[in-house]
Amino acid sequence: MEEDAGKILKARELIRKGYQECPTNENVWIEACRLVNPDEAKGVIARGVMAIPDSVQLWIQAARLEHGAANKSRVLKMGLEKIPDSVRLWKALVELAANEDDAKLLLQRAVECCPLHVELWLALAQLEKYDAARKLLNKAREKLPKERAIWIAVAKLEEAFGNTFTVGKIIERGIGALQREGVEIDREAWMKEAEAAEWAGSVWTCNAIISNTIGIGVEEEDRKATWLAAAEECKKRGSIETARAIYGCANAVFKSKKVALI
Repeated sequence: MEEDAGKILKARELIRKGYQECPTNENVWIEACRLVNPDEAKGVIARGVMAIPDSVQLWIQAARLEHGAANKSRVLKMGLEKIPDSVRLWKALVELAANEDDAKLLLQRAVECCPLHVELWLALAQLEKYDAARKLLNKAREKLPKERAIWIAVAKLEEAFGNTFTVGKIIERGIGALQREGVEIDREAWMKEAEAAEWAGSVWTCNAIISNTIGIGVEEEDRKATWLAAAEECKKRGSIETARAIYGCANAVFKSKKVALI
């Protein structure tokens, strides 16, 4: 209210009183950084991270106040010394990496500290060469046996290196493994994965996902209508290969009456 009334000096006085009386409230420190003079902000946030060293939000704010990637990285590393399992801090640090080699080293450390976060494993796999990526994704699958994203990443990897004949088997095995882990196979969610694979250029993976999941949870008498409706929706979103895959499955089942392909 003091700020809105144009009484900025009074607002700054109040926020100083706020962080003095409520030093463990991270929102007070963030607001203080916004209100104080720019040359004071770094000093304020330094006091903030001393008061709440396990606040990811304050370490992120501290990095934002720095100039240059090196200084920002230094602050984030200080934060990770206090909160080594913060995925957000690791992601922010990786984004500042000067090159792929540096990013890979950071991600290798990140997956050690945060082994249950699939996005870190997948980001590291993208930077590895083929053999290393395969080994890494196998390790990720052991750590996260209920993550479909890892199986899809394996399929995309094999497709990218020309091993298209293995893609369908990988997705089929993946679905079976997930089911054994008690994971419910959500057809709609997998169809979204198929579209994402298409847009990433992994058409074989897209097709494999559709052929292995299109019939899940659909009553026999509803299949044709459900599949054709799904294909039409894919076409509307521009997911042409996904729609083609659905039509292909429909034609394989309803051989007596071909459905219209795109």
